[in-house]
Amino acid sequence: MKPRPSKRVAFVGVPTSQEAKRDTPIHQDLTEEEEEEEGEHTRRPSCMFTAWNELVIWFSVTFYVADLCLDLWVCAAHFDAGRPRSAWFIFFCILLPNLYAGYKSLQWYLRAHEILPIRRPSVWIIRVLFFPISPILRYMDAWIYGRRARQNWHNHNLAQERKNFENYLVENAEVALLRLVIIFLEDAPIVVLNLAQLLETPPGMWAMIPEGKPDPEIVRFGSVIAKLSCTMTLGVVHYMSCNKLAWHLANSQGKKTQDADSPSTKDTWENNKGVLSWTAEVTIYCWQLLAITSRVVAYALFWVVHFGLLWVPILVRWMLHTLWIYFDVAEMSLVNSIAFGGVYLFSFVTTSPGRQILRITLYYVITFGEHIIIAIIWHFGAPDNYFHTYGIGVMFGGTAGGVLFLTLYYSCCHPDKETVWIRQKLREVQEKARARRESRTADQLELP
Repeated sequence: MKPRPSKRVAFVGVPTSQEAKRDTPIHQDLTEEEEEEEGEHTRRPSCMFTAWNELVIWFSVTFYVADLCLDLWVCAAHFDAGRPRSAWFIFFCILLPNLYAGYKSLQWYLRAHEILPIRRPSVWIIRVLFFPISPILRYMDAWIYGRRARQNWHNHNLAQERKNFENYLVENAEVALLRLVIIFLEDAPIVVLNLAQLLETPPGMWAMIPEGKPDPEIVRFGSVIAKLSCTMTLGVVHYMSCNKLAWHLANSQGKKTQDADSPSTKDTWENNKGVLSWTAEVTIYCWQLLAITSRVVAYALFWVVHFGLLWVPILVRWMLHTLWIYFDVAEMSLVNSIAFGGVYLFSFVTTSPGRQILRITLYYVITFGEHIIIAIIWHFGAPDNYFHTYGIGVMFGGTAGGVLFLTLYYSCCHPDKETVWIRQKLREVQEKARARRESRTADQLELP
Protein backbone atom coordinates (compact mmCIF):
# COMPACT_ATOMS: atom_id res chain seq x y z
CA MET A 1 0.00 0.00 0.00
CA LYS A 2 1.49 3.31 -1.08
CA PRO A 3 1.50 6.09 1.53
CA ARG A 4 -0.90 8.98 1.19
CA PRO A 5 0.50 11.64 -1.14
CA SER A 6 1.80 14.70 0.59
CA LYS A 7 -0.18 17.91 0.62
CA ARG A 8 3.13 19.62 0.06
CA VAL A 9 4.17 18.59 -3.41
CA ALA A 10 7.92 18.50 -2.96
CA PHE A 11 8.02 17.61 0.71
CA VAL A 12 8.54 14.33 2.48
CA GLY A 13 5.22 14.26 4.31
CA VAL A 14 2.41 16.24 5.87
CA PRO A 15 3.01 17.16 9.51
CA THR A 16 0.26 16.38 11.95
CA SER A 17 -1.52 19.16 13.78
CA GLN A 18 0.70 18.58 16.86
CA GLU A 19 3.84 18.63 14.72
CA ALA A 20 2.68 21.78 12.95
CA LYS A 21 2.18 23.53 16.26
CA ARG A 22 5.48 22.28 17.65
CA ASP A 23 7.47 23.27 14.54
CA THR A 24 5.81 26.70 14.17
CA PRO A 25 8.36 29.37 15.08
CA ILE A 26 7.51 31.45 18.14
CA HIS A 27 6.76 35.11 17.50
CA GLN A 28 9.93 36.93 18.42
CA ASP A 29 10.48 40.65 17.99
CA LEU A 30 14.10 41.60 18.61
CA THR A 31 14.59 44.92 20.33
CA GLU A 32 17.64 47.09 19.79
CA GLU A 33 19.06 46.04 23.20
CA GLU A 34 18.68 42.34 22.33
CA GLU A 35 20.35 42.87 18.96
CA GLU A 36 23.28 44.55 20.69
CA GLU A 37 23.58 41.59 23.06
CA GLU A 38 24.02 39.29 20.06
CA GLY A 39 27.39 40.90 19.46
CA GLU A 40 28.87 43.87 17.72
CA HIS A 41 29.78 41.91 14.59
CA THR A 42 26.36 40.21 14.18
CA ARG A 43 24.80 41.24 10.89
CA ARG A 44 21.10 41.33 10.18
CA PRO A 45 20.39 38.87 7.34
CA SER A 46 18.91 40.18 4.12
CA CYS A 47 15.23 39.74 3.32
CA MET A 48 14.41 36.24 2.06
CA PHE A 49 11.60 37.40 -0.27
CA THR A 50 13.45 39.55 -2.76
CA ALA A 51 12.17 41.88 -5.46
CA TRP A 52 13.23 39.26 -8.02
CA ASN A 53 10.94 36.66 -6.39
CA GLU A 54 8.05 39.09 -6.60
CA LEU A 55 8.82 39.93 -10.22
CA VAL A 56 8.89 36.22 -11.12
CA ILE A 57 5.41 35.78 -9.64
CA TRP A 58 3.94 38.60 -11.72
CA PHE A 59 5.73 37.42 -14.85
CA SER A 60 4.33 33.92 -14.25
CA VAL A 61 0.79 35.25 -13.89
CA THR A 62 1.22 37.26 -17.09
CA PHE A 63 2.55 34.25 -19.01
CA TYR A 64 -0.31 32.07 -17.76
CA VAL A 65 -3.00 34.53 -18.83
CA ALA A 66 -1.27 35.27 -22.15
CA ASP A 67 -0.85 31.56 -22.87
CA LEU A 68 -4.52 30.88 -22.16
CA CYS A 69 -5.60 33.77 -24.39
CA LEU A 70 -3.25 32.59 -27.15
CA ASP A 71 -4.73 29.09 -27.07
CA LEU A 72 -8.26 30.47 -27.25
CA TRP A 73 -7.22 32.68 -30.17
CA VAL A 74 -5.73 29.70 -32.02
CA CYS A 75 -8.92 27.74 -31.31
CA ALA A 76 -11.02 30.57 -32.77
CA ALA A 77 -8.69 30.79 -35.80
CA HIS A 78 -9.29 27.09 -36.53
CA PHE A 79 -13.06 27.62 -36.32
CA ASP A 80 -12.81 30.57 -38.73
CA ALA A 81 -10.68 28.51 -41.12
CA GLY A 82 -13.36 25.82 -41.31
CA ARG A 83 -11.50 23.17 -39.30
CA PRO A 84 -13.93 22.26 -36.53
CA ARG A 85 -12.18 18.99 -35.62
CA SER A 86 -8.89 20.77 -34.92
CA ALA A 87 -10.73 23.54 -33.07
CA TRP A 88 -12.56 21.12 -30.77
CA PHE A 89 -9.33 19.22 -30.18
CA ILE A 90 -7.65 22.46 -29.04
CA PHE A 91 -10.66 23.34 -26.90
CA PHE A 92 -10.54 20.07 -24.97
CA CYS A 93 -6.74 20.37 -24.64
CA ILE A 94 -7.43 23.70 -22.91
CA LEU A 95 -10.32 22.48 -20.77
CA LEU A 96 -9.19 19.12 -19.37
CA PRO A 97 -5.72 20.06 -17.99
CA ASN A 98 -7.13 23.17 -16.31
CA LEU A 99 -9.90 21.10 -14.72
CA TYR A 100 -7.27 18.65 -13.45
CA ALA A 101 -5.21 21.54 -12.05
CA GLY A 102 -8.32 22.91 -10.33
CA TYR A 103 -9.08 19.50 -8.83
CA LYS A 104 -5.53 19.09 -7.48
CA SER A 105 -5.46 22.64 -6.12
CA LEU A 106 -8.76 22.18 -4.29
CA GLN A 107 -7.55 18.82 -2.96
CA TRP A 108 -4.43 20.44 -1.51
CA TYR A 109 -6.55 23.19 0.03
CA LEU A 110 -8.75 20.58 1.72
CA ARG A 111 -5.73 18.71 3.09
CA ALA A 112 -4.29 21.95 4.42
CA HIS A 113 -7.70 22.67 5.98
CA GLU A 114 -7.38 19.43 7.99
CA ILE A 115 -4.26 20.85 9.68
CA LEU A 116 -5.18 24.52 9.97
CA PRO A 117 -8.97 24.93 9.54
CA ILE A 118 -10.29 28.01 7.72
CA ARG A 119 -13.80 28.94 8.85
CA ARG A 120 -14.39 31.98 6.62
CA PRO A 121 -16.90 31.06 3.87
CA SER A 122 -15.61 33.81 1.58
CA VAL A 123 -12.25 32.03 1.26
CA TRP A 124 -13.88 28.82 0.02
CA ILE A 125 -16.20 30.74 -2.31
CA ILE A 126 -13.18 32.37 -3.96
CA ARG A 127 -11.41 29.02 -4.27
CA VAL A 128 -14.43 27.45 -5.97
CA LEU A 129 -14.85 30.42 -8.32
CA PHE A 130 -11.18 30.19 -9.35
CA PHE A 131 -11.47 26.41 -9.89
CA PRO A 132 -10.95 26.52 -13.71
CA ILE A 133 -8.03 28.97 -13.42
CA SER A 134 -6.60 27.80 -10.10
CA PRO A 135 -2.93 28.76 -10.82
CA ILE A 136 -3.86 32.45 -10.57
CA LEU A 137 -5.13 31.96 -7.02
CA ARG A 138 -2.01 29.97 -6.12
CA TYR A 139 0.23 32.73 -7.47
CA MET A 140 -1.69 35.25 -5.35
CA ASP A 141 -1.27 33.06 -2.24
CA ALA A 142 2.49 32.84 -2.88
CA TRP A 143 2.68 36.63 -3.35
CA ILE A 144 0.75 37.26 -0.11
CA TYR A 145 3.07 34.99 1.89
CA GLY A 146 6.08 36.66 0.33
CA ARG A 147 4.82 40.15 1.19
CA ARG A 148 4.15 39.01 4.75
CA ALA A 149 7.69 37.68 4.98
CA ARG A 150 9.05 41.03 3.81
CA GLN A 151 6.86 42.90 6.30
CA ASN A 152 8.11 40.66 9.13
CA TRP A 153 11.66 41.35 8.03
CA HIS A 154 11.06 45.09 8.23
CA ASN A 155 9.62 44.56 11.74
CA HIS A 156 12.73 42.56 12.80
CA ASN A 157 10.52 39.48 13.29
CA LEU A 158 12.89 36.95 11.73
CA ALA A 159 11.09 33.86 13.04
CA GLN A 160 7.80 34.84 11.40
CA GLU A 161 9.67 35.89 8.28
CA ARG A 162 11.10 32.40 7.90
CA LYS A 163 7.68 30.83 8.53
CA ASN A 164 5.99 32.95 5.84
CA PHE A 165 8.87 32.42 3.42
CA GLU A 166 8.53 28.65 3.83
CA ASN A 167 4.80 28.98 3.11
CA TYR A 168 5.72 31.01 0.02
CA LEU A 169 8.02 28.21 -1.14
CA VAL A 170 5.26 25.64 -0.61
CA GLU A 171 2.76 27.64 -2.67
CA ASN A 172 5.39 28.30 -5.33
CA ALA A 173 6.27 24.61 -5.63
CA GLU A 174 2.61 23.63 -5.88
CA VAL A 175 1.74 26.18 -8.55
CA ALA A 176 4.88 25.22 -10.48
CA LEU A 177 3.63 21.63 -10.56
CA LEU A 178 0.17 22.73 -11.70
CA ARG A 179 1.68 24.85 -14.47
CA LEU A 180 3.95 21.98 -15.53
CA VAL A 181 0.96 19.66 -15.99
CA ILE A 182 -1.02 22.34 -17.84
CA ILE A 183 1.93 23.11 -20.09
CA PHE A 184 2.49 19.55 -21.28
CA LEU A 185 -1.12 18.37 -21.36
CA GLU A 186 -2.47 21.57 -22.93
CA ASP A 187 0.29 23.34 -24.82
CA ALA A 188 2.26 20.34 -26.09
CA PRO A 189 -0.66 18.69 -28.02
CA ILE A 190 -1.60 22.08 -29.49
CA VAL A 191 2.00 22.66 -30.61
CA VAL A 192 2.13 19.19 -32.19
CA LEU A 193 -1.14 19.87 -34.03
CA ASN A 194 -0.02 23.26 -35.33
CA LEU A 195 3.43 22.00 -36.31
CA ALA A 196 1.98 18.99 -38.17
CA GLN A 197 -0.31 21.28 -40.16
CA LEU A 198 2.67 23.54 -40.93
CA LEU A 199 4.66 20.54 -42.18
CA GLU A 200 1.81 19.72 -44.55
CA THR A 201 1.79 23.29 -45.93
CA PRO A 202 4.81 24.54 -47.98
CA PRO A 203 6.04 28.00 -46.93
CA GLY A 204 5.02 29.49 -50.31
CA MET A 205 1.35 29.03 -49.42
CA TRP A 206 1.57 31.20 -46.29
CA ALA A 207 -0.19 34.44 -47.20
CA MET A 208 -2.86 36.88 -46.11
CA ILE A 209 -6.46 35.96 -46.82
CA PRO A 210 -8.61 38.52 -48.65
CA GLU A 211 -10.58 39.61 -45.61
CA GLY A 212 -7.40 41.01 -44.09
CA LYS A 213 -7.33 38.51 -41.23
CA PRO A 214 -4.02 36.73 -40.55
CA ASP A 215 -3.61 33.42 -42.32
CA PRO A 216 -3.96 30.38 -39.98
CA GLU A 217 -0.43 29.28 -40.94
CA ILE A 218 0.99 32.54 -39.57
CA VAL A 219 -1.04 32.10 -36.39
CA ARG A 220 0.16 28.51 -35.99
CA PHE A 221 3.80 29.40 -36.60
CA GLY A 222 3.70 32.23 -34.05
CA SER A 223 1.97 29.97 -31.53
CA VAL A 224 4.60 27.23 -31.95
CA ILE A 225 7.53 29.64 -31.52
CA ALA A 226 5.96 31.42 -28.52
CA LYS A 227 5.08 28.22 -26.69
CA LEU A 228 8.39 26.46 -27.28
CA SER A 229 10.63 29.41 -26.45
CA CYS A 230 8.62 30.94 -23.60
CA THR A 231 5.73 29.05 -22.05
CA MET A 232 6.89 25.44 -22.14
CA THR A 233 10.62 25.85 -21.58
CA LEU A 234 10.34 28.57 -18.93
CA GLY A 235 7.69 26.49 -17.15
CA VAL A 236 10.12 23.59 -16.78
CA VAL A 237 12.90 25.92 -15.57
CA HIS A 238 10.52 27.42 -12.98
CA TYR A 239 9.44 23.96 -11.82
CA MET A 240 13.01 22.73 -11.39
CA SER A 241 14.05 25.91 -9.57
CA CYS A 242 11.08 25.72 -7.16
CA ASN A 243 11.62 22.06 -6.40
CA LYS A 244 15.31 22.57 -5.69
CA LEU A 245 14.37 25.13 -3.05
CA ALA A 246 11.54 22.99 -1.69
CA TRP A 247 13.68 19.87 -1.35
CA HIS A 248 16.39 21.95 0.28
CA LEU A 249 13.80 23.26 2.75
CA ALA A 250 12.61 19.73 3.57
CA ASN A 251 16.21 18.58 4.05
CA SER A 252 17.04 21.54 6.29
CA GLN A 253 13.90 20.89 8.36
CA GLY A 254 14.98 17.29 8.84
CA LYS A 255 18.44 18.37 10.00
CA LYS A 256 16.88 20.94 12.30
CA THR A 257 14.77 18.32 14.05
CA GLN A 258 17.82 16.08 14.47
CA ASP A 259 20.06 18.74 15.95
CA ALA A 260 18.16 21.92 16.76
CA ASP A 261 21.12 23.55 18.55
CA SER A 262 23.67 22.95 15.83
CA PRO A 263 24.99 26.17 14.30
CA SER A 264 25.27 24.49 10.94
CA THR A 265 21.52 23.84 10.83
CA LYS A 266 20.51 27.11 12.47
CA ASP A 267 21.55 29.16 9.45
CA THR A 268 20.54 26.82 6.62
CA TRP A 269 19.05 29.65 4.60
CA GLU A 270 22.20 31.73 4.74
CA ASN A 271 23.84 29.36 2.25
CA ASN A 272 22.56 29.10 -1.30
CA LYS A 273 22.74 25.34 -1.61
CA GLY A 274 19.24 24.99 -3.03
CA VAL A 275 19.33 28.06 -5.29
CA LEU A 276 20.00 27.71 -9.01
CA SER A 277 22.52 30.20 -10.37
CA TRP A 278 22.00 32.20 -13.54
CA THR A 279 24.31 29.88 -15.48
CA ALA A 280 22.39 26.85 -14.21
CA GLU A 281 19.04 28.29 -15.27
CA VAL A 282 20.36 29.25 -18.71
CA THR A 283 21.80 25.76 -19.14
CA ILE A 284 18.50 24.15 -18.10
CA TYR A 285 16.66 26.46 -20.51
CA CYS A 286 18.85 25.37 -23.44
CA TRP A 287 18.58 21.71 -22.42
CA GLN A 288 14.78 21.78 -22.17
CA LEU A 289 14.26 23.95 -25.27
CA LEU A 290 16.20 21.53 -27.48
CA ALA A 291 14.76 18.40 -25.86
CA ILE A 292 11.13 19.56 -25.99
CA THR A 293 11.51 20.78 -29.57
CA SER A 294 12.86 17.40 -30.68
CA ARG A 295 9.97 15.58 -29.02
CA VAL A 296 7.34 17.89 -30.53
CA VAL A 297 8.90 17.53 -33.99
CA ALA A 298 8.98 13.72 -33.61
CA TYR A 299 5.26 13.46 -32.93
CA ALA A 300 4.48 16.02 -35.64
CA LEU A 301 6.39 13.93 -38.20
CA PHE A 302 4.48 10.82 -37.16
CA TRP A 303 1.21 12.81 -37.32
CA VAL A 304 1.86 13.78 -40.94
CA VAL A 305 2.59 10.22 -42.06
CA HIS A 306 0.20 8.13 -39.94
CA PHE A 307 -2.23 10.36 -38.06
CA GLY A 308 -4.62 7.48 -37.39
CA LEU A 309 -1.90 5.52 -35.58
CA LEU A 310 -0.42 8.38 -33.55
CA TRP A 311 -2.23 7.19 -30.44
CA VAL A 312 -0.18 3.95 -30.45
CA PRO A 313 3.30 5.34 -29.58
CA ILE A 314 1.76 7.99 -27.29
CA LEU A 315 -0.36 5.49 -25.35
CA VAL A 316 2.43 2.91 -25.05
CA ARG A 317 4.99 5.42 -23.83
CA TRP A 318 2.48 7.16 -21.53
CA MET A 319 1.64 3.85 -19.84
CA LEU A 320 5.32 2.94 -19.57
CA HIS A 321 6.23 6.22 -17.87
CA THR A 322 3.15 6.09 -15.62
CA LEU A 323 4.13 2.67 -14.25
CA TRP A 324 7.75 3.75 -13.97
CA ILE A 325 6.92 6.84 -11.90
CA TYR A 326 4.28 5.08 -9.79
CA PHE A 327 6.65 2.34 -8.62
CA ASP A 328 9.76 4.53 -8.52
CA VAL A 329 8.43 7.41 -6.39
CA ALA A 330 7.04 6.19 -3.07
CA GLU A 331 4.59 9.04 -2.38
CA MET A 332 3.34 9.49 -5.96
CA SER A 333 -0.35 8.66 -6.32
CA LEU A 334 -1.75 6.98 -9.42
CA VAL A 335 -3.42 10.18 -10.66
CA ASN A 336 -0.20 12.16 -10.28
CA SER A 337 1.75 9.35 -11.94
CA ILE A 338 -0.58 9.53 -14.95
CA ALA A 339 -0.10 13.32 -15.11
CA PHE A 340 3.69 13.05 -14.94
CA GLY A 341 3.58 10.22 -17.48
CA GLY A 342 2.11 12.77 -19.89
CA VAL A 343 4.87 15.22 -19.00
CA TYR A 344 7.52 12.56 -19.72
CA LEU A 345 6.21 12.27 -23.28
CA PHE A 346 7.98 15.56 -23.99
CA SER A 347 10.53 16.22 -21.25
CA PHE A 348 12.37 14.65 -18.36
CA VAL A 349 11.87 16.37 -15.01
CA THR A 350 12.92 15.20 -11.59
CA THR A 351 10.06 13.76 -9.53
CA SER A 352 12.07 12.89 -6.42
CA PRO A 353 15.33 14.00 -4.79
CA GLY A 354 18.47 11.95 -5.13
CA ARG A 355 20.67 10.80 -7.98
CA GLN A 356 19.06 10.92 -11.41
CA ILE A 357 21.75 9.29 -13.57
CA LEU A 358 19.93 5.96 -14.06
CA ARG A 359 16.57 7.63 -14.67
CA ILE A 360 18.04 10.05 -17.20
CA THR A 361 19.94 7.29 -18.99
CA LEU A 362 16.84 5.09 -19.26
CA TYR A 363 14.71 8.01 -20.42
CA TYR A 364 17.05 9.00 -23.25
CA VAL A 365 17.62 5.41 -24.35
CA ILE A 366 13.85 5.10 -24.80
CA THR A 367 13.74 8.50 -26.54
CA PHE A 368 16.52 7.70 -29.03
CA GLY A 369 14.92 4.35 -29.83
CA GLU A 370 11.56 5.99 -30.51
CA HIS A 371 13.19 8.69 -32.65
CA ILE A 372 14.93 6.08 -34.80
CA ILE A 373 11.60 4.33 -35.48
CA ILE A 374 9.85 7.64 -36.29
CA ALA A 375 12.73 8.70 -38.57
CA ILE A 376 12.40 5.47 -40.57
CA ILE A 377 8.63 5.89 -40.86
CA TRP A 378 9.00 9.55 -41.90
CA HIS A 379 11.76 8.81 -44.43
CA PHE A 380 9.71 6.22 -46.31
CA GLY A 381 6.28 7.75 -45.64
CA ALA A 382 6.92 11.35 -46.79
CA PRO A 383 9.95 11.38 -49.09
CA ASP A 384 8.67 14.35 -51.14
CA ASN A 385 7.78 16.59 -48.20
CA TYR A 386 9.39 20.04 -48.28
CA PHE A 387 10.64 19.58 -44.69
CA HIS A 388 11.83 16.00 -45.17
CA THR A 389 15.51 16.55 -44.30
CA TYR A 390 14.89 19.39 -41.83
CA GLY A 391 12.51 17.27 -39.77
CA ILE A 392 15.01 14.46 -39.21
CA GLY A 393 17.81 16.94 -38.52
CA VAL A 394 15.85 18.88 -35.91
CA MET A 395 14.61 15.70 -34.23
CA PHE A 396 18.05 14.13 -33.72
CA GLY A 397 19.95 17.40 -33.42
CA GLY A 398 17.63 18.67 -30.71
CA THR A 399 17.97 15.47 -28.70
CA ALA A 400 21.77 15.45 -29.02
CA GLY A 401 21.97 19.15 -28.09
CA GLY A 402 19.68 18.57 -25.12
CA VAL A 403 21.91 15.76 -23.85
CA LEU A 404 24.94 18.03 -24.27
CA PHE A 405 23.45 20.81 -22.15
CA LEU A 406 22.14 18.24 -19.65
CA THR A 407 25.68 16.94 -19.18
CA LEU A 408 26.98 20.49 -18.87
CA TYR A 409 24.39 21.29 -16.19
CA TYR A 410 25.08 18.26 -14.02
CA SER A 411 28.86 18.49 -14.39
CA CYS A 412 29.41 22.26 -14.04
CA CYS A 413 26.25 24.16 -13.03
CA HIS A 414 24.41 21.91 -10.57
CA PRO A 415 23.98 23.49 -7.07
CA ASP A 416 25.40 20.30 -5.50
CA LYS A 417 27.86 19.58 -8.30
CA GLU A 418 30.46 18.20 -5.87
CA THR A 419 28.10 15.29 -5.09
CA VAL A 420 27.14 14.63 -8.73
CA TRP A 421 27.76 11.05 -9.85
CA ILE A 422 30.26 12.04 -12.57
CA ARG A 423 32.39 14.08 -10.18
CA GLN A 424 32.27 11.35 -7.53
CA LYS A 425 33.43 8.75 -10.04
CA LEU A 426 36.18 11.09 -11.22
CA ARG A 427 37.36 11.60 -7.62
CA GLU A 428 37.35 7.84 -7.05
CA VAL A 429 39.47 7.29 -10.17
CA GLN A 430 41.89 10.02 -9.07
CA GLU A 431 42.14 8.56 -5.55
CA LYS A 432 42.82 5.08 -6.92
CA ALA A 433 45.49 6.45 -9.27
CA ARG A 434 47.10 8.36 -6.39
CA ALA A 435 47.02 5.24 -4.21
CA ARG A 436 48.72 3.22 -6.97
CA ARG A 437 51.41 5.86 -7.37
CA GLU A 438 52.04 5.93 -3.62
CA SER A 439 52.17 2.13 -3.57
CA ARG A 440 54.72 2.04 -6.40
CA THR A 441 56.80 4.73 -4.67
CA ALA A 442 56.74 2.76 -1.44
CA ASP A 443 57.80 -0.42 -3.26
CA GLN A 444 60.66 1.40 -4.94
CA LEU A 445 61.90 2.74 -1.60
CA GLU A 446 61.85 -0.74 -0.09
CA LEU A 447 64.07 -2.14 -2.86
CA PRO A 448 67.81 -2.49 -1.82
